[in-house]
Amino acid sequence: MKRHLIQNTLFLAMFLIANTLIAQNQISGVVNYHENENNPLPEVTIELVDNNDNILATTLSNLNGEFEFSDIPSGEYLLKSSATLPVGDVNLIDASLILYNIFGMYTFNEYEFMAADVNGNGTINFGDFMLVLINYIMQGNAFPAGDWQFSEVYVDLTSRNNIDSTGICGTSTGDVEGIWMIGDRSINILPSENYIATLVNDQEVELLVGSDYNELISGFNLNLTYPVDLIEITDVTGPDDNFHYNLDKNTGVLKVIWLDESEKPGNKFFGETLFRVKVKQIQNSSRGGDDIFSLLEGGMILDNNSNQLEEVSFYLPTITTTSNILDFELTSYPNPVINNLNFKITSPVNNYADIYIYDIAGRVVQKNVATNIYKGTQQININTQYLPSGQYLYKVSIPNVEIITGNFSKTN
Repeated sequence: MKRHLIQNTLFLAMFLIANTLIAQNQISGVVNYHENENNPLPEVTIELVDNNDNILATTLSNLNGEFEFSDIPSGEYLLKSSATLPVGDVNLIDASLILYNIFGMYTFNEYEFMAADVNGNGTINFGDFMLVLINYIMQGNAFPAGDWQFSEVYVDLTSRNNIDSTGICGTSTGDVEGIWMIGDRSINILPSENYIATLVNDQEVELLVGSDYNELISGFNLNLTYPVDLIEITDVTGPDDNFHYNLDKNTGVLKVIWLDESEKPGNKFFGETLFRVKVKQIQNSSRGGDDIFSLLEGGMILDNNSNQLEEVSFYLPTITTTSNILDFELTSYPNPVINNLNFKITSPVNNYADIYIYDIAGRVVQKNVATNIYKGTQQININTQYLPSGQYLYKVSIPNVEIITGNFSKTN
């Protein structure tokens, strides 16, 4: 009996020792955006990584940002996170916060720093600022650091069995302001009013884009469409050298952006005059009449403290044209004429011409109506052998081209 008691006691001791050696642990926590408990991040992938960089387990955060790992052996671990969520809205305010940080006017917390470090080199400088302002907001290029950044969390399970309320915080790269919400944050189309129509022809004309906000501003960006089939933009100028623009001549979209990059931003420029656009009617334009510049989503104007203005209207150009302009060439020969008057015509489009011959008394002595003109260069011959000798005038009328006139003499 005593022998059996010793054996049972030994077995129990071995069981307790073994159970201690293979004790399993639990890790649970929440993923939040910029450490904001009211803005949890769902569908974030969290990896449990050991000291040898081996991934031991993977899980996803739920709709409340909560996650859990169970049955984890004792040890030291890192929690690494990633996401394929829609990115936050990156706008002019984020760029201005980076600028203020560079000037020493604003100090970043950990998550603002992660968001601002868009090139992922561990520092914040003008390289990050220009990547946000030009490469991302204006040109739509991805950030070198990727879409999302998360803090890595160290977990020590060598002295305790459960880790509760482990906080993981993330940020959408570039969203320094930290206002990401599920479904993305968008800026409404801003209200606008049009100017009195400006006549545009083949001569360069300057148009003004402004607003009804006549106080100091620190920045603006606008995305506009214009009638690309009617006018071409030859130049765009803003308040100073910090003004940038991008022009897509295929889609007719003009993007402009400006931030006051001086040491004391918001003390120089007023919102009445934002920028100027030089335009002229394009050669070979397909139509004439009236048209306007229109605003697209994504624009804003900042007051002198870099706050977005909500109640502001923009004055946008209205243009009008009297007729289309075709790059058309016409010459006549020979002079004097004997049997044929020849017209050499170069046209950018298929068209037609009405050709009239007048004597010196102004009477029509010959006409060729609705003569076909084809795209390219061609020759049209007018038979003049039956005209008496003398002086004559011709008039060539072509749709969308000014009437062309000339004179010639006829000999036998």
